[in-house]
Amino acid sequence: MSGLVRFYELEDMRRYIKGLLDTYQREYDRSSNVIGSMLRDKTKNGQEVIQSRGWTKVGDVVVNSLEPGRGSMEIIFQLLNELKPRIAKTEEMLKSFDLVENLPIPEDATFLLSLRNGVPERIIIDSTVKRPEKYSFAAAFTTV
Repeated sequence: MSGLVRFYELEDMRRYIKGLLDTYQREYDRSSNVIGSMLRDKTKNGQEVIQSRGWTKVGDVVVNSLEPGRGSMEIIFQLLNELKPRIAKTEEMLKSFDLVENLPIPEDATFLLSLRNGVPERIIIDSTVKRPEKYSFAAAFTTV
């Protein structure tokens, strides 16, 4: 996902980034377990296992019907390689978040988080868009 996400509290943004990190780490762990079990099932060299030769281009789609096990493993390795930098960058953003909280921020400012390919990259402190006002409703009911 890429784009801007608006937050009204810095703590909400922190929870969101932490949730992204947790999601990426769970996906990485799950994919690592799948790869581990696939490699344990194979008796060949790991590099041989991940190189599938059964890929065929059909229009704009690439299809593997000859070696589905190796094809799956190759794709999971690619996913793991994409997740590693995503996890590292999200961890860096979360670690430097304390410094953001120490900035002089107007009391009624909102915050925009810039995401590129699911990785938080930039924070915009927006004092032009105000937080919505919160109203509370209190009522008492009586029976007659």
